[in-house]
Amino acid sequence: VGGMRKNMKDDKTRTLYERLGGDLNIETGVEMLYNKTLQDPRLRSFFEKNQRKMQQLRKKMYQFLSGFLGGPKLYDMANLKPAHYHMNVTDYHFDAILDLFAQALTELGVHPDAIKDVATGCGSIRKDITTGCTVRMELAKKNMEKGKDGLFKRMGGQEGIVVFIDRLYDLIAVDNRMKAKFAGKDIKKMKEAQYVYMTELLGGPKVYKGTDLVEIHKGVGLTDYEFDCFLGNMEKAMTGLGMEDETVDEVVVTAEDIRAPLLNRATGIAAHAKMVDGKSVLERLGGDMNVEAIVEMMYGGFRGDPRVKYFYEFSKEKLEGWKLKMTQFLVGAFGGAVTYEDSKLRLAHYKFNVTDYHFDAFIENFFVSCELMESDLPAV
Repeated sequence: VGGMRKNMKDDKTRTLYERLGGDLNIETGVEMLYNKTLQDPRLRSFFEKNQRKMQQLRKKMYQFLSGFLGGPKLYDMANLKPAHYHMNVTDYHFDAILDLFAQALTELGVHPDAIKDVATGCGSIRKDITTGCTVRMELAKKNMEKGKDGLFKRMGGQEGIVVFIDRLYDLIAVDNRMKAKFAGKDIKKMKEAQYVYMTELLGGPKVYKGTDLVEIHKGVGLTDYEFDCFLGNMEKAMTGLGMEDETVDEVVVTAEDIRAPLLNRATGIAAHAKMVDGKSVLERLGGDMNVEAIVEMMYGGFRGDPRVKYFYEFSKEKLEGWKLKMTQFLVGAFGGAVTYEDSKLRLAHYKFNVTDYHFDAFIENFFVSCELMESDLPAV
């Protein structure tokens, strides 16, 4: 059946619900998606629940997708944002879900254009899923710009951190997902090192003189799943000790900073790790000159795009300066020489009223420009 469906034409006059194969295919796709999340270290900690809870989650996702894709409306969309507000779901996790769902639909033989349109459509709910985490983390970062002294005090100082670490390791000892990782280890010694390390990390005196954390975990093979489980137990420990939500968020933000080095990977816009067949994204796009040409095309698109035209109605000299900066940023972000500091991005855009709507229009123009340049689409 899947093989036959692949050969069928995609009728874009129909709803996505119909193009995906209707009720049965969507329900099967959700089932396959959830099975995949349990094997994916990026998402496993969010979905590893008891069987009854998993069934409830599957049912809600199916009900949501049914109405969202143009079929029977079985889910109240007003519940979407509140249901995810207190979860630490980031764009990284959202993109991972889209990736796995696309894999499931591909295996079901759904037409590639329909799968692409599902991903595009789901972009409209991204902020409903990630806003809670984004807002809480941004507020936490803002608070910490004043320094971590206040965080250290709200944790109860050195004594409070000792109590926190003790509670954390009590939770780990009974956590089936983690206790095997700590089996046979000298827990007392680990806790003593953690007392000192966490004191410094959370704004206390800089007294940690032990082995570098990255060095300690080299070769351990940590994954996002294990880091997320550890982070979840940190949150449980703090909540159990009666700490305020703002304090919990600030600790989570601080701990997130050590995820990348512990997992031995680069992250974010400065990442150079996305190599395919030994080539960076920049090389796969055709090098510096091609990126410069893509940016030139994008700016032509901006001037004719009513969604973002307003932002680009400036003098030729001003626009030329912006093109240069964008080219420098993209070349560095894609694996070339870094000549534009990422830290300037937020400040440069702070006074502009740029929303997700405008950002998505920017991405769309980028994608079209890359297609016109016949760039490597997987790299795009």
